[in-house]
Amino acid sequence: MSGAGDRLDDTERALLAAWRAAARRDPVERELLAVWRRWRAEPATRPPWGAALQQRLAADPDAPLPATGLAGPDGLLLDAPSRVLGMLLGGAVGEFTALGRVGHRTSALLFVLEGLLRAHTRARSAGDGDPLRGAVSGLRRWLRSRGVPWRDCTGTGAPNGWLLAERALRSRLTDEPTMLLALGRITGGHPGGTRAEPLNSADSATAVPLGALAALWSADPETVFALGGDLAALTHGHPDGHDPAGVVGVLAHWLLRGRPLEQAVAHGMAAWPPGRPKLARARGLGEASPAGFAPGPAELDAMALGRSGLDALAIAVRCALAAPDFATAVRAAARHGGDTASSAMLCGLLLGALHGPTAVPERWRTALPITGLVERIAEDAATEFGPYPDESDDWERRYPTSDLADPHRPAAAYRTGLAAVPRLAASRDRFVGGVLGAAIGEALGMPVAGDNWEEIRSRHGTGGVTDYVPAGHPSGRLGSDTQLLLFSLEGTIRANVRRRSAGAIDPTRHLQHAYQRWLHTQHLSWPRAAGEFLADAPAPDGWLVEQRALFQTRNPGRTMMRTLIAFAKGQQSRGTPEDPVSDAEDSGAVLRTAPAALWSGDPAEVFEVGMATAALTHGHPSAYLSGGALAFLVARLVHGVELTAAVDEVLEQLTRHSGHDEVSRRLLTAMRLSKGTPLPPEELNRALGTGWTAAEALGIGVHAALVAEGDLDAGLAVAVNHSGNSATTGAVCGCLLGATTGADRIPERWIADLELNEVVERLAHDAVLEFGPRPPDWADRYPPT
Repeated sequence: MSGAGDRLDDTERALLAAWRAAARRDPVERELLAVWRRWRAEPATRPPWGAALQQRLAADPDAPLPATGLAGPDGLLLDAPSRVLGMLLGGAVGEFTALGRVGHRTSALLFVLEGLLRAHTRARSAGDGDPLRGAVSGLRRWLRSRGVPWRDCTGTGAPNGWLLAERALRSRLTDEPTMLLALGRITGGHPGGTRAEPLNSADSATAVPLGALAALWSADPETVFALGGDLAALTHGHPDGHDPAGVVGVLAHWLLRGRPLEQAVAHGMAAWPPGRPKLARARGLGEASPAGFAPGPAELDAMALGRSGLDALAIAVRCALAAPDFATAVRAAARHGGDTASSAMLCGLLLGALHGPTAVPERWRTALPITGLVERIAEDAATEFGPYPDESDDWERRYPTSDLADPHRPAAAYRTGLAAVPRLAASRDRFVGGVLGAAIGEALGMPVAGDNWEEIRSRHGTGGVTDYVPAGHPSGRLGSDTQLLLFSLEGTIRANVRRRSAGAIDPTRHLQHAYQRWLHTQHLSWPRAAGEFLADAPAPDGWLVEQRALFQTRNPGRTMMRTLIAFAKGQQSRGTPEDPVSDAEDSGAVLRTAPAALWSGDPAEVFEVGMATAALTHGHPSAYLSGGALAFLVARLVHGVELTAAVDEVLEQLTRHSGHDEVSRRLLTAMRLSKGTPLPPEELNRALGTGWTAAEALGIGVHAALVAEGDLDAGLAVAVNHSGNSATTGAVCGCLLGATTGADRIPERWIADLELNEVVERLAHDAVLEFGPRPPDWADRYPPT
């Protein structure tokens, strides 16, 4: 290749290495590279197998799989970028064939896709990305492209995003006004329609193509069907106008996975039984057609006389199954007495997803004015919903998310899980999982904390406690360890807000302030609880202390109450490992140190911050070293290190500190006893203690998490069913397992019945956002005092 004049990039070197390893030789290498580079410059010329080859050569085999529509049960969909482009390009060409111009269905679909990209970007950066909210924001920008003044589209802010600047998408022409009329009502203040509460009774087909986009958001066909239908239901209220969009989503889901069209249609029919007769007839007629036969207008009109979404989909399915190639099928779908633009677009979507963009005739790709635009947004979709999303500032400028802020948790059916994104966001998901797991573990163990094993077994059965013990509603009541964990988390956020403006600081003062706010929730007036902070904060500030449900006394530890009250009275200063304020070694020192995992990327510094956090109130070395150890373990788990390896690392870290013997001994015992089956409760207590001291609680929690091997239910059962402090041992185990698996893998039943679950989850999401690359400006919510 010498003299080629071009420097090879990594994927090109990998390509040639693979080529030469297969005993190929130089004469075709120039041609091979020319094709390779053309695929990169013109993605529409790249077949699915070419996209798969490019992904295979560039992919990191150890990267976690995305929890999106572009992953399959056997791994990443390597040819997905090509099929996504084929789907979008095929749909655009289909409508263009029917109308002779870029129609409003295509432009609306592209703007909705842009909205979903923004929503998914927000989901991985802030944790509250709602696809329907994103779709509505995209449709508002689409309305602007129809010539409507921006003030009439939204009334707030200014239009932004690259797609709105594309002149080729601007047009006042429309052949079916339902979507425009519905959006007029929405921008006038009416909420968007839903399948349960329709905006109108429209059954036309113009929103049905939007359902294909749902296949990008989730890998679960049921979620895809629901989201596809809901995207169309924003503007179309009749089931025949929105449920076919769910069917299209299911079809796209299977086609993006390379399944034959016949199989995809069968899955789509099963997803929506009311539409099955018409779709079954379309399928039967398509499959029974003679080879090379395309149905004519008379045959299509005899099959479906209306212009509904179901009619358009049935025609598209019949033509796609019957015709021998893309062009023949789309031409047939564009010639009948119904909604030709919708049926041709749907036919093109299906065949493009099935065969990739090279199925579209080159002359049609050339004639379409927006081919380059479609290539760009398809590449962005494959990036955002693939394994390597772009987390740069440039991406945020390209797909801004400021208009999608939503204080409420997105609908559970649409949650992608932050583990959808490797590296940064996978770590975010694991940290959120650790906080949720801690709250769940304490809520499970608190009702039996202090009971001996015989009492637990006689009251709850031979297996002990395996679910929340009802004690009001919700049944999973938070304990004092979790309350303090939340205030620690808030204090850590506020310390970092201060650090961003003032530079390096010691976070312990902010943590002490947070603990005095917690003391206020234990029924002490703020002047009595504030201590030295009263001068700068005449009232308790920040949003967490405004959560009145936290003003509950849940059997807090005596050490915490005694030392915080003494601080409030001015009788003692903040405790440190070098200048302790007590000799306490009880378990109240441990759980609240977990937020230190966010403070630094250096595990040794995390250990020091965790140790200092515990030492604010607990002065015994085994207490504050246990706190440092938990913070260290959470930090390593959040970054993807296996628990066994993390324990080995923390044991080495502990040896650098005097007084570590008790903590190290408990951890070594926990490791040794985790090699076989879980210990019976009696043996657990004999070997590791009861959990009333910090070192014992850490040892039992680590042992339970190790033997569970990622199974939260199994680990918690070990952690809480013994004689002793089941609340803290359950919390430590839950924290470690949640940080191992991530929030997205915590069974929903644990979260649904957890007291203040939205507060817990919101605070954890805010924490990872604060310590991410683009923290918000939220000094009112988290004042840096």
